[in-house]
Amino acid sequence: MEISNKKDMLAMSKLLNVFLAVGFLTASVTCIGLGGALAYQSSKASRTLVPPTLSKAFSVSSGDVDEAYLTLMGSYFLHLKYDITPANVTRQYGLLLNYVPPDYWPSVQPTLISDAQQIMDSNISSRFVADKDGTLVALDSMQFKQSGMLHKSVGDRALEPEPVTYVVQMAYPNGILELVGIKKEGVKE
Repeated sequence: MEISNKKDMLAMSKLLNVFLAVGFLTASVTCIGLGGALAYQSSKASRTLVPPTLSKAFSVSSGDVDEAYLTLMGSYFLHLKYDITPANVTRQYGLLLNYVPPDYWPSVQPTLISDAQQIMDSNISSRFVADKDGTLVALDSMQFKQSGMLHKSVGDRALEPEPVTYVVQMAYPNGILELVGIKKEGVKE
């Protein structure tokens, strides 16, 4: 009886090995197939970075964006540039630089570094409050214009709020949104 039990156990272990081998091969083929499909999809689909909050519907394609998307991204860029404190200016400007294209990097990056250093050294903070009716978008030129009030403080001393209008110039080459520049309207550069 012992020999027949050993033969049965040997047959069951061989059968178990066959099932495990078939399962392993099936899982391997499935993983390779899914990996290939994911690689194909990621190479064909364009990706666009968006701000952390979405407040309205917008549409984005490989070649065009709509007015709502430019408004959302323009507002986000103004938030990164002007809603700052000495504690968060490095992070905010770092996020802003993620959107600057290589052609404009040599002019934008040193300016932001010197601004950040001045903000930290002088203990400056600012907050931009946009006017509800002060938004203009030009899709053909990829510009976003926003009017509002800039509130600044130096240390614990609040300065008089300043009415300002900012123009955010963007570009959308190859399905990637780029920040070309932010300028205060009426100021010559």
